[in-house]
Amino acid sequence: MIPVNPEAIGVFGLFATVICFGLEQIGVGVKGADHEKLTRTLGYIAIFFGGFTQLFTSLWMYLFSVGGQHSAFLGTVFGFFGLFWILVGFFFLKGGDKKVMAHFFACCLILCLLFTYHALQLGLIWPLGIDLIVIDILLLTLIPAWYTGKPEYTTFAGICNLAIGGISFFLLYPAVFM
Repeated sequence: MIPVNPEAIGVFGLFATVICFGLEQIGVGVKGADHEKLTRTLGYIAIFFGGFTQLFTSLWMYLFSVGGQHSAFLGTVFGFFGLFWILVGFFFLKGGDKKVMAHFFACCLILCLLFTYHALQLGLIWPLGIDLIVIDILLLTLIPAWYTGKPEYTTFAGICNLAIGGISFFLLYPAVFM
């Protein structure tokens, strides 16, 4: 009997969330949209797909070591990003101060840089290390995007999100089919 790989659930949640956010950030399908509904929908996607799926995966990595020798590291990465997406989702649902979120993204960048360094040190370069590098770039972009509100930052963040989704497919495929 082949055990279920919960990593597939977490990576799919990441994939779906960043693709939806990326498309919105580059402006696909938003012309003439009800932006209040669009924002609320992104909040739900962030909480349920970005957040809960990655927290579920994190829990399984910690409790059952399904990530092999890297279970604790991968569980920490999934747990962090699960909580990250839940917070972003609640921001989209309930609002808040964008400048405080920019400060939060700066804190997240520091932790993500450590994740990236550790992944590269472990030899987990493709696709995880490269995905984390693009996430670092995204977080670096989100700081001025949320602080200044300049649309060019948001567009670049959308491109980063779409790139993260594309790279995540290379994490998703083996988790589902191998």
